[in-house]
Amino acid sequence: MFESFLSGALAPLLGLNPVVGVFIIAAAVSLLLSLPYRFLVDQKKMREHKEKVKEIQKRIKEAQKTDQKRANELMTEMLGLSNKQMMANFKPMIPGMILVILFLPWVAATFTGPVALLPFSLPFFGKDFGWLMWYIVASMPMTYMFRKMLGVQ
Repeated sequence: MFESFLSGALAPLLGLNPVVGVFIIAAAVSLLLSLPYRFLVDQKKMREHKEKVKEIQKRIKEAQKTDQKRANELMTEMLGLSNKQMMANFKPMIPGMILVILFLPWVAATFTGPVALLPFSLPFFGKDFGWLMWYIVASMPMTYMFRKMLGVQ
């Protein structure tokens, strides 16, 4: 039922070249995965945590030369900050996983053959990319771009 809904709603994409269709899907999913991070994570706090971690890393390097006990204390502090960052990033991951679980099986069923033909042969891949490899190649720069545009840390 859900697959038929997606096929109907995204029918214009199915008429496009598969390279373009999967690219648009990758861009849309990347945007939809970046939006929860923008609105569910306190970006100011994440920036502060990131800066503190960098500062602590510098202090750890200095402390390792003279005082190993102090370096261990700083390492514990840095791990605590990293844990806070991870927990803050976990919250928006849940809607993203739901989206991926619902959406990507439809993409796999829709784009069954080679999607992108390469002008050269790659080891392990050959001369073509299936939907998953092309999706990965397309989504990485799109995710980076959307996260930068939205100011996501």
